[in-house]
Amino acid sequence: MTQSKLLVTILINNYNYGRFLRQAIDSALNQTHANVEVLVVDNGSTDESRDVIHSYGDRIRSILKENGGQASTFNAGFAASRGEIICMLDADDFFHPDKVERVIHYSQPGSMLYHQLRIQPGLGVIPRAIAPDIDYYLRARRSGFVPYMASPTSGLAFGRDLALRLIPLPTDHVRYSADDFIVRGAALLGKIIGIPEVLATYRVHAENGWYGKSEQKSPQFMAELEGYLNRKLVQAGKKPVIDFYHSPAAIDHIPQNSADITRLALSVFSRRVNLITLKFMVYAFSRAFACAMLPAVSDTPDRSN
Repeated sequence: MTQSKLLVTILINNYNYGRFLRQAIDSALNQTHANVEVLVVDNGSTDESRDVIHSYGDRIRSILKENGGQASTFNAGFAASRGEIICMLDADDFFHPDKVERVIHYSQPGSMLYHQLRIQPGLGVIPRAIAPDIDYYLRARRSGFVPYMASPTSGLAFGRDLALRLIPLPTDHVRYSADDFIVRGAALLGKIIGIPEVLATYRVHAENGWYGKSEQKSPQFMAELEGYLNRKLVQAGKKPVIDFYHSPAAIDHIPQNSADITRLALSVFSRRVNLITLKFMVYAFSRAFACAMLPAVSDTPDRSN
């Protein structure tokens, strides 16, 4: 099949973003690559979203479901998709006209692709740089976890071959951040391709006010993620190596005091002795020392007057 005939699914997930949805759909329909199916999954919206969806008639395909969280929306969309490549789009964002064309250009079998997004209003791009091409499974074996190295949802695209290995996602405790599962799963099972181009716009507004902040996931969410990743590794014939709360990544998810940080550092290093965990132990000890000094700093009299 030639690139010009390749069918690409643009999967738009929506929940109460009716005021943004039309721009998202229009950006999907107006791609320079002609062979595109636009599939909108509405996750039980109570605003004007469904009126917007109905106004497009048969120009788009739609799934109108009860609210079940973002992972359930991804599952429903992937199950209904027909494209050889699936491009994800949050309903409050929009694609640039050549997005699909550029993704096809870079795509390879078994790959997940991501690119930079322009932040609106004018706050630069995300991610700021493309991650290095490394063996993420090897990194996970050495550290106990795999980083989120890609863009948010609207910058992600997957070959169908890889998507079929990742979907369905678990839905318990996954009301949001379902991209954590597919990005980290793809890093362990597939090839990650970073596209150094800005191909979509990411909108910052009141309902996604977490942007730019350190986001802590619940223990239940992290347990679901850990179990999912280890199951996928076993299915792929690999050793299940994900152990989040005994990995360097857990440092921002534990109480920020000297004792807990020190315990984490010793636990991480005792399980996996290598350069990554050694560097983490040095960093964690310095952070633990800083935490231990905080009371002393706060007790210092204010002599500024």
